[in-house]
Amino acid sequence: MVKQDWSNEEKFFARSWSHIFYFWKLRQIMLAKTVRNILRQRQGDQETVVIDLGCGPGTNVFDVYDASEDMANVRWFGLDLNQQEAAMGAARSKYRNQGRHKQPIHFMSGDIFQLPFADNSVDILISSEVVEHLPDPVPALQEMQRVLKPNGYAMVTTPNPRNLPEMLGYALDKLTFGGFKKFYWKGQDEVSAPPLDAAVGFGHVSVHPYPVWRDWFQQVGLPVVKQVRGPIVFGSPFFDRQRFLLGMLVMLDPILDKLPLRFLTTTNLGMLCKKQGK
Repeated sequence: MVKQDWSNEEKFFARSWSHIFYFWKLRQIMLAKTVRNILRQRQGDQETVVIDLGCGPGTNVFDVYDASEDMANVRWFGLDLNQQEAAMGAARSKYRNQGRHKQPIHFMSGDIFQLPFADNSVDILISSEVVEHLPDPVPALQEMQRVLKPNGYAMVTTPNPRNLPEMLGYALDKLTFGGFKKFYWKGQDEVSAPPLDAAVGFGHVSVHPYPVWRDWFQQVGLPVVKQVRGPIVFGSPFFDRQRFLLGMLVMLDPILDKLPLRFLTTTNLGMLCKKQGK
């Protein structure tokens, strides 16, 4: 039997409307808007250093930079443990610099548990969908606190296990003996995710509710000063088949942002943390 070569095949998440909306809100609202607001408050002659931890090939940091490229005196960096991913980000930055005259973003390989930065040297840290992959996230949070300047910020996003839509889905799956999950994910290819009968983990070994993260950040000296709500849906074939329903959810999402219990309807947590000043 010839093994199929998936390298040139279209992947589900590349064509999923719900997934596109998820990443648009994550990058443009949760990350870019938050960082831009901080930079606007800090504008002056002093240089501001922004670093994306666990940057991969740079997708998040490029979007955040693009939303704030009119801000002066900002230096941008991306760090990832995967050298190949960091090299890809550097290549993309070179293309953007030479072909589109964008400011260079400097990429490097490094360990989030041993950040290659001096104490009190960074103004803003971004860490998006990273900490849930760490078996013990607290030492990484301590490193963030160490390298941040007094009154520096860390913007962290991570999955939210206490969102009502997902909890309802788990309940329905139990009631249908696994039938709801098969129906919900029907149409997703094997390249994008494991088979339906496999243990689906994606390496998320530290998925915790907000109170756990809040206490850990407080413990290391990075108290959460603001919560930022994420999108209501993640990419799924079910919502892409039900486009009217998806359109309604997308239109309602800005309204949900203003409701008292809004953080019960978000797939991920956005936590803006601030290092206590001296």
